[in-house]
Amino acid sequence: MPKISDAKRDARRAQILEAAWTNFQRRGLHATTMDDIIRTSGLSAGAVYSYYPSKEDLIFAAVTSSLSGLRLRLEPILESASQLPPDQFVGKIAEAISAFTARDGYDLKRIALLGWSEAQRNERLRETMQTFYRIFRDRLTEAAENWRQAGVLRERASARDVAKVILAEILGFVVQAAILGEVEPKHLAKGIRALMSAGAIDTS
Repeated sequence: MPKISDAKRDARRAQILEAAWTNFQRRGLHATTMDDIIRTSGLSAGAVYSYYPSKEDLIFAAVTSSLSGLRLRLEPILESASQLPPDQFVGKIAEAISAFTARDGYDLKRIALLGWSEAQRNERLRETMQTFYRIFRDRLTEAAENWRQAGVLRERASARDVAKVILAEILGFVVQAAILGEVEPKHLAKGIRALMSAGAIDTS
């Protein structure tokens, strides 16, 4: 049997993950079966199982692949955080999340909610998510500390507490967008700007 290339192997993994994400949004994590994913992928059962021996392996791969891709998308924004005021920073983060999660046939923001729920029962998945979000919060803490030193935040402000608030707003954006669908990145930026200006709401 001829050996397939790494590029072909990666393409097949991506094909299976696309099928998984489509079915997870349509049916949910636990109602989706491996047969559903195999049928949607267009590959043989043997091909799918050779990459992902179980649905649990596939769920883990789907979540970790999403987090890895999102990390790459957010990195340039995190690197430039010290050059951005908090409202623009949060807005750009939300814009990057929106651009990354909106896919043809499914929305990763909706699937993120399923992943968060699954992490409550899956220790392996929970530990992976904890690592991702702790690192992300640490980067937000660095940004907040830069703002404090630049005088954007009060001298006695806790950078760690500010980071927790920003993370809560970003995760809240994902939840609102997935459930209500009435929130856009610019709304987060304007809300932060309003809070920073002691209640002066910018309606422009």
